[in-house]
Formats: sequence, structure tokens, C-alpha cells
Amino acid sequence: MNNNISFGANFIQKLPVQKYSFKDKKYIPAYANLIAINPHDIKDVAALNNIAKVFGDDNYVNNMSYDAKLAYKRHSTNERFAAFLLTKQSGNFENIDANKVLGAAEILRVKNREIDLVYLQTDPFLVYSLLPRTVKNVGGAILDYLKQTNDKISLIATSAERFYLKNGFKPVSPDCSLLVWSKSPENNAFMLRTFL
Repeated sequence: MNNNISFGANFIQKLPVQKYSFKDKKYIPAYANLIAINPHDIKDVAALNNIAKVFGDDNYVNNMSYDAKLAYKRHSTNERFAAFLLTKQSGNFENIDANKVLGAAEILRVKNREIDLVYLQTDPFLVYSLLPRTVKNVGGAILDYLKQTNDKISLIATSAERFYLKNGFKPVSPDCSLLVWSKSPENNAFMLRTFL
């Protein structure tokens, strides 16, 4: 068996998700591909716009698409902006299929290994289906990748506070809207003392 799989330049790694088996009526382990959006490639910027249309009206990917367009127009090589997609697509990542995208995230780099998580969204049709979700752990998989590759993540929670608290984030503001995750246990203890 040949393990030398050739992927496009935007491929990062496979991430574990759970796929629903209608035959067995349970979730089974599966993988999806994490890819990075190049804000200096007009095809990648256009792909975000297409994904926003597939996800429906008024979604975070609309905002990500707008931010990617701004990054594209600035043509800066020292961008803080980065966007990631988790997709069922298994190759040809230079041509992103919006219908296969499971979730998306936008970050702003603060320091070398510190980021602000600006947006994290799972395809709404996976989340708000009357049937069992066909794929689970999309947001969690993306978040786990960001936690593996960064030392500190900050975000403003608008509607998913429970999700982030369950995933190790700590509140650092009285209204619990500013949440921070840190690899350093000392930072986590400091954040809790500051809040309390």
C-alpha cells in the first residue's frame, strides 16, 4: 500500500470527527481534512464567499469572507489573519467544494503562539437538523487543532459559552463574555483569580 498521498498546498492534517452510521444507528470514528485559506489567493477568498452562501444567511462565514477580502486587498505579507476549513473533500484543495465544508474558523495572530479566535462555525445544517447529525465534533476538532498549535487562545463568546467552557476556556470578564484558554496551568489559575 502506498502511503505517499499528495495533497494541495493548503492541506494541514486530518482531524478526527464522528460520522453517523444510519445502518448501525450510532456514530463511528471518521476523519475530515483541515485546510488553510490563503488570503492572497483570489480563489480561496471566493471560496469563503461560496461557503457563506451554502451555510445560509447571516452566518460567521459571511464575516470571514469579508475579512478575507480585506486581507486580500491589503496584500500584506505579514498578515495576522488566518482562516481554516474542515472539509470532507479529499484532494484538489486548490478548488474548494463549498458543499463539502463541515466547518470554518478565523483567527488573528497576537504573538508567536497566541491567537484570538474570531469565528468558529459548524455548517448549520449539521447542527440544526431534525435527523441525527451526519457528522459530529466539527467545532471540537478545529478547536483541538488550534489548542495543539498555540499556547493561548482568547475569544469573545457570543452564544456558545457552554461549548468553550466545556473545552477548557476560562472566563476573564465579569459578564463571562471574554474567555481564555492557556496551555500554562499558572495562567489558568491567574485568570480564575482575576475573575473571582
